[in-house]
Formats: sequence, C-alpha cells, structure tokens
Amino acid sequence: MNLKMNLKFLEPYVARWRALQPRERYLVSAVAMVLVFILGSGFWLPMQRDIDRLRTAVPQAHTQLVQMRLQSTQITQLRASGATAASGGNILAKLEQSATARGLKQNITRMEPEGTNNARVTLDGVNFDALAEWLADLQSQSGLRVEKATVETRPVPGTVNARLVMRGAGS
Repeated sequence: MNLKMNLKFLEPYVARWRALQPRERYLVSAVAMVLVFILGSGFWLPMQRDIDRLRTAVPQAHTQLVQMRLQSTQITQLRASGATAASGGNILAKLEQSATARGLKQNITRMEPEGTNNARVTLDGVNFDALAEWLADLQSQSGLRVEKATVETRPVPGTVNARLVMRGAGS
C-alpha cells in the first residue's frame, strides 16, 4: 500500500507512455539509452577512476602524515635539546669553565672565537689522556664537538700540543 502511494506521482508519465505509438516508444527508449550512456561515460566512469586513484593515494598520504608527525616530534625534541645546550652561555665561556674544572686552563695558550658558534683553542704541554677526556666531556655535557684538530707530540711522554677548532651545539 505504501509503495502504491509512493509511485502515484508516476501515473501521468505511465499514461503518457501508453498513449505513444510503438514507433515513438522505440525512439524515446533509444534517446533514453543514449542519455544513460552519455551520463555513464561522462560522469560515472571518471568518478570511478577518481575513486580508484583515491583508494591508493589516501593510504599513501596517511603514511606520509604519520611519518611527518613522527619527524615533527623528533625535530621538537632536537630543538629542545639544542636550545638547552646553547642556552648555557657562549662557546668561549663553556670552554674556559670546562678547562678550569678539568685543570687544563693553565695549558691553554690561546682561545679565540671563529664565526658565530666556533672557537679556536691552542693547548701546549697538555696530557693526552686528560685532553681526550676533556673533549669527550665537552661533547657529552655541553654539546661542543671537535671540528678540526692538530695534535703534535712533545719530548715528554704522554704530553702533546693541540690546536683545535670547536663547534658549538646547533651548528
């Protein structure tokens, strides 16, 4: 009963269809099929191709999004660690404080900045093991690393002269 009520709006069209001659019905049917073909090839098929393309593109984009979010977190962490390492003062102050704490300040004959975040340090007659420990300390605690080093032996066993170019954290 409900179906008959819903189809009541079609009654004028059905009556008109029945009033057509068989030849006219054939012509209307042919035109309807051509319209269905045009709509199918003009709208339906491109839409299906786009859906197929999106079925592969969306998962790839989602994978990229996950990777970018992970990298964003890593970048934030690296920036935070770099900011804390760089916020403790300038590179010369860090070198001097660390050398004083290690007892190497008297061996430093020259210390000068080079550029914005580098420094040249010259040490004479320093114990090689103490120098190596100091450099490891600088890298792990202050984020300073050796960019370039020239080490020459001295006549006294275990002592060296060293010329270093140190690079600060974040460069």
